[in-house]
Amino acid sequence: MNASKAFAEQCGYAGHSPAMLAAFETIRRSGIEEARAAHFARKKLTDQISRDPALCQVMIHPAETVDEALEDIKALILRIRAMPTWRRHNHAQALRKAKAMRLHLRFFRRFADRILARQAA
Repeated sequence: MNASKAFAEQCGYAGHSPAMLAAFETIRRSGIEEARAAHFARKKLTDQISRDPALCQVMIHPAETVDEALEDIKALILRIRAMPTWRRHNHAQALRKAKAMRLHLRFFRRFADRILARQAA
């Protein structure tokens, strides 16, 4: 079974129309391209942070530590999720930005000691 047919079946489509299978394949490839683009954007920022730890301080401002910044981001995400759907749409960009920031800060929290030791050497 090819990937497009498997994807169509996972989405709940049980037919055999070549046009519908082609549409599902287009959707699948588009999703893969978006995921790759987002991955490389995150990797670019993470590489910048690893080269310049001062950038992390700018990212977490006004928090004192990475853990404190992660708690602030967690609170923001929970507040946005608690909003009614119609209001949540207005804050979708802030939610995406907070999730990306959380990802980068988690990376920095995990590898900060190695990055700073490498920079000091």
